[in-house]
Amino acid sequence: MKRQPLSRNFYLDEFTRSQTAARHGIDMTVAPGSEVYRNLKLLAELALQPARDALGPIFISSGYRPVALNRAIGGSSTSAHVHGLAADIAVSGHSPLEVARWFEASGIAFDQVIHEFGQWVHVGIVPEGQVPRQQLLTAARVKGRTAYLYGIHSMAEAIRRAG
Repeated sequence: MKRQPLSRNFYLDEFTRSQTAARHGIDMTVAPGSEVYRNLKLLAELALQPARDALGPIFISSGYRPVALNRAIGGSSTSAHVHGLAADIAVSGHSPLEVARWFEASGIAFDQVIHEFGQWVHVGIVPEGQVPRQQLLTAARVKGRTAYLYGIHSMAEAIRRAG
């Protein structure tokens, strides 16, 4: 089966694989030309490809999430993943903090970049024609709860500030 390219280095299957979806029998099909497909293509071209060009290979741990998958993993009901507008990523040879700081300095028109728990970076965009918020956040576990802080911080700094 031929892979469907979204940009020079990203393919549709990278955004639609999920062990949870497979276990629960959740359909991850994205039709070419659909709104989700167009959003994933925009995400790959505008945000992830420039990061790949600058930083190297990117692993997508969570891309598109149909509503059933988003619900199964306990995702936010307003998650941009449901619309193909976000991906959680890790970059070979770079810490999540370094990746988040790269996005902060990049000039890319992202909607949201979240340094999450020192483990991955959430990168979200807006649909074509909308104005992105350029929101930078750090998510940290503090006293058993998730705390979100404005800005990109190390985990030690985020925990200190939120604690």
